[in-house]
Amino acid sequence: MFTALSLLWFLLVLGVAAVALATANALYAAVFGAGAGRRAALWTAGGFGLVWVVWAAVTTALAAAHVYRFQADAVKPWLAVGFAVPLVALLALSRVPVVARALAHPAARVQLIRPHQVRIMGVAFLLALAMGDLPPAFAWPAALGDITIGLSATRVIRRLRAGDGDRSALWLNIFGIADFVYAFAVAILAAPGPTRALHLTPSTEHVSLLPLVLVPTAAVPVLFTLHVLSLANSRAAQPVTAVPVAA
Repeated sequence: MFTALSLLWFLLVLGVAAVALATANALYAAVFGAGAGRRAALWTAGGFGLVWVVWAAVTTALAAAHVYRFQADAVKPWLAVGFAVPLVALLALSRVPVVARALAHPAARVQLIRPHQVRIMGVAFLLALAMGDLPPAFAWPAALGDITIGLSATRVIRRLRAGDGDRSALWLNIFGIADFVYAFAVAILAAPGPTRALHLTPSTEHVSLLPLVLVPTAAVPVLFTLHVLSLANSRAAQPVTAVPVAA
């Protein structure tokens, strides 16, 4: 029987996987577009894909064992760790010479924005709200923020290709990071535990449980990394006049 919970699982797994697939494709196009060659592009995309699949399996297993679950009688930092570990790993991998050169190239500017189009899947937060799993103060801003970023990314890409999207890309990255910071702050402050500061109804406990926990541990680290790399690229690269397209 297809239930609301089944639909939530479907939307979240699809959305998280789409983030990874879009990022792998963007990395391939960025490396290829920077002139590093198809072999290097395939290795970069494949390497990211392998690292992500391994981490996705690990974080799912940890979540199934309730490692991330907020508890009323204890302070558990593991959700923050589940976000920080892949974030640090991805930032470190971005410093691999061939990858670093490609991500600093003007051609990468469009590719670093492209995966954010998938964030329209933030509509899943509204389904969780309707199911009573999330408080409105978390679900509405998180959902509308992601949907706005997802829709805006397409417009920003068009402007970057036209050579006048630098400011739009800057604001997209700033707003995207702010959206994540707000969501994390509310999730932590409204979670069950001794340090609970926001007494929302319901609490944000479900953010630390499957399937919602896949968002902060498997999707957000990737998207946050793309924001950071995009900001770095905008400082290092010259304006885009033409973007090579991988065959």
